[in-house]
Amino acid sequence: LQLRMTVEPVKNFKIDLNASRTMTTGRSVQYMFQGNPTTMSGTFTMTTLSLGSAFESTGNANNGYKNKTFERFVASLDQYRDRVEGLYEGLRYPVGTTYEGQTFNPENGGVNKYSADVMIPAFLSTYTSMKSNGLAIFPALSRLLPNWTVRYSGLGKLPWLRDHFKSVNINHSYKSIYAVGAYSSYSTFMDVMNGLGFVNDATTGNPIPSSMFNVSTVSLNEAFSPLLGLDVTLQNSMTLKLEYRTTRVLNLSMTSVQLSEATSKDWVIGMGYKINDFNPFGARNHRAVKSAKKGNDEDDANNNRRNNRNNKSNANRALNLRLDLSYRQQANITRDIASLTSAASSGNKAFSLKFSADYTLSKLLTMTFYFDRQTNTPLLSSSSYPTTTQDFGLSLKLSLTR
Repeated sequence: LQLRMTVEPVKNFKIDLNASRTMTTGRSVQYMFQGNPTTMSGTFTMTTLSLGSAFESTGNANNGYKNKTFERFVASLDQYRDRVEGLYEGLRYPVGTTYEGQTFNPENGGVNKYSADVMIPAFLSTYTSMKSNGLAIFPALSRLLPNWTVRYSGLGKLPWLRDHFKSVNINHSYKSIYAVGAYSSYSTFMDVMNGLGFVNDATTGNPIPSSMFNVSTVSLNEAFSPLLGLDVTLQNSMTLKLEYRTTRVLNLSMTSVQLSEATSKDWVIGMGYKINDFNPFGARNHRAVKSAKKGNDEDDANNNRRNNRNNKSNANRALNLRLDLSYRQQANITRDIASLTSAASSGNKAFSLKFSADYTLSKLLTMTFYFDRQTNTPLLSSSSYPTTTQDFGLSLKLSLTR
């Protein structure tokens, strides 16, 4: 399901809203075995909002990468385990199990605190704006929340700015997607009522409460792309771009009982300028010799027509200049849920400088000079070391299709 809407509350101020929910399912039946064992699998994605913790600090090495939202998430696991376990109160164990026909008793094997049934609802409640106390691993359609893109171009219409700029555009974009990468059903799942059931414990073989699906990881992908962007075109056709972007990816693993948090912050500055009819080698002057004969006016007219055709056939010798600067900070923090500890696993600081100059020599030939410098400084010096890469050169492009 995809929903799109464009809103323009005032002139030159546009807001594009979009929301989507995608669920794929697969069904595999093994006909050669008795009972036709069936396995269900699939993927799930849905747009949401995760602004509550978007600008929260991830901490640093001095405070052990302390994060209040993560601590609140871990503290809520006991509450969610009790809520899930309460759904099984009064249910009887299914036929064929060790405690067949008996009433559910947590002492025989209760809900695992670090199972997907507990951690995923707690994760969604803590890190997203889905205002619901539901325990579903796959949120319902009613919990769908939109993302947006905002663009305002009205500043260029103001009197003072109009005299100095051709256009001034302000951009902002936000995206947050909850995703279940892949899941499959338990082969030993025994349904009891409304999706509630039991699976056999791998160690003891006793039935323990569990939902039908085995979900190993879920993720939350959030991006401000950009958080704030400014595109400006001056009266001399020079273009300027300034952007600040942030991204955050949260991966919750039920297998390792860890929450991995990858963040990046980008500052981007770009400038461009185009010089038309640029000729560093000097232009040739064609002097017209007037004829003293009677038909000199007709000859001049023919010469002018030929010159106009020649001018149209000549390419505009334009020089395009482009300069881009960017600075990025990346960090990957691994947070252990059981021990409530966090540590940096990787990260770096990257600076990039790119310059290019394209010059049109003719309709068929273009010359390009480029320079690219990349500098990377690792967050952890024990695992890697600073590197600098430089590329520069001159290229000629011959096009025979024009």
